[in-house]
Amino acid sequence: MKNLSAVVRALALQTEVEGLTAAEYRLTFLGRLDVTLRAQEIAARNEAVDLHGLLQRAVGEVWSDRITYDGPMVQLRPSKILAASMIFHELATNAIKYGALSSGEGSVRVAWALEEGLTGRTYLNCRWSEQAGPAVQPPKRKGYGTEMIEGTAAHLGGRVELSYAVEGLSATIRIPL
Repeated sequence: MKNLSAVVRALALQTEVEGLTAAEYRLTFLGRLDVTLRAQEIAARNEAVDLHGLLQRAVGEVWSDRITYDGPMVQLRPSKILAASMIFHELATNAIKYGALSSGEGSVRVAWALEEGLTGRTYLNCRWSEQAGPAVQPPKRKGYGTEMIEGTAAHLGGRVELSYAVEGLSATIRIPL
């Protein structure tokens, strides 16, 4: 319970307030909280979960006709569930606000593969690619979402590379399994 309370407190403190109305802040905070609680609930069962299903829950069913998923069956251990959920929820939130899902024509493709590293450890390589949205420009400063995405992957021993190509944002995520 203390851990969950600390997570909620961190979400509240780190959800950016500058430039947001109270209603926008509330929606942003509650979206992050909802994903966190759903991921905690899944992880508490102490069972592995299918990446495809986790992605659908983290991103939301509303966008199911504009997001395609492509990859082999991957089971994530409970210790990876919250982090993966938060990363993909944040990418989806940004796509809805500023990226491909903010326009009627945009779409997102999420593709993944497994790779064995030099030490024999298995890695999940995942690519989030946005297409046909508004022209993308690199942000002037790194916001909470970007820091959270990069920091969460680093905490797991992985990394995230963001590319702000004009045709759409792409994120390459690599985390050990």
